Amino acid sequence: MAHLSGSHLRATGLVMLAAVVGSLALPSAVHAASSSTQVGSDYILSATNSYRDSNGRSDLTRDSSIDSVAQRWAQKMLASDSLSHNPSFGSQMPQQGLGAWGENVAYACGYGGVKGNAATIMNGWKKSDGHRKNMLNGSYSHIGIGFAYDGGSDCAFAVQDFGKYSSTFTDVPLSHQFSSEIEWLVDREITTGYANGHFQPQSSVTREAFAAFLYRIEGAPNYSPPSRSPFSDVSPGDKFYREITWLASQGITTGYSDGTFRPGDDISREAIAAFLYRAAGSPATSAPKSAPFGDVARGDQFATEILWLSKSGITTGYSDGSFKPYADVSREATAAFLYRGRSLLG
Repeated sequence: MAHLSGSHLRATGLVMLAAVVGSLALPSAVHAASSSTQVGSDYILSATNSYRDSNGRSDLTRDSSIDSVAQRWAQKMLASDSLSHNPSFGSQMPQQGLGAWGENVAYACGYGGVKGNAATIMNGWKKSDGHRKNMLNGSYSHIGIGFAYDGGSDCAFAVQDFGKYSSTFTDVPLSHQFSSEIEWLVDREITTGYANGHFQPQSSVTREAFAAFLYRIEGAPNYSPPSRSPFSDVSPGDKFYREITWLASQGITTGYSDGTFRPGDDISREAIAAFLYRAAGSPATSAPKSAPFGDVARGDQFATEILWLSKSGITTGYSDGSFKPYADVSREATAAFLYRGRSLLG
């Protein structure tokens, strides 16, 4: 479609441009949106997701950082009275996990206010192959919307910036070693990550969090926790009381000899091995004829469990031939362990 610019744009009508880009500065914040921006952009979001729903596509997640990119460009077009694509929108969107991106821009004037112009723009996008392709692209997961309106001339400029993000979490990029395993955790509702949209892949996992992971991977069994805790440091009102006591009821944990579970302690790699081995039913495993890893001796407390972990393909240890049994376990490593052991667990 031909590029139009200049004041001659201000006439009743609709003009649109579409771009599909797909290769890589986080945007700075913009001023709070005006009421017309809010109304117009909310309308476009609702109409876009309704259109996707009617065509068997999942809803797009609106992202405030992408909104910032789109809104700045909509304001720029309104100020310059010209319609064009933002040549840098892909590099201005959040970069973590970004695999592909596309953009729709449009101009409408004289359709009776914010919603009238927004509806005209949406209808025009639906009727255009390039714009429709962007809106119905099944690989896109996120959207940012810009809407700039001039009440005096009844003219609006609108932007849709689309992004395909490899993960629910903005701190897990497409190239992350365990991105697929982490996504699997989300798909199975084993984790939802943190409220800020992060997964924190390198953070350590606590014993209570691992209890919750195992409980969920087993399908969150219908289990009534006891009124009296089996552990002196776990109370019925605690966040993961159900999960921890379920773990004990299944014989997956017996806690420590002093009667504690130590829920807030970081879980060790050897404890992970023991929990997974028991969760899998304590399968028959021959005692190791030799040390499975350079730092795991035949007589070590969890040598059999660690050997089973290795034989099952759940772990390969480290490149130096060690297992590091006492080391803490990161959230990304936990995702990998659970994913590899999925057929042996729930």
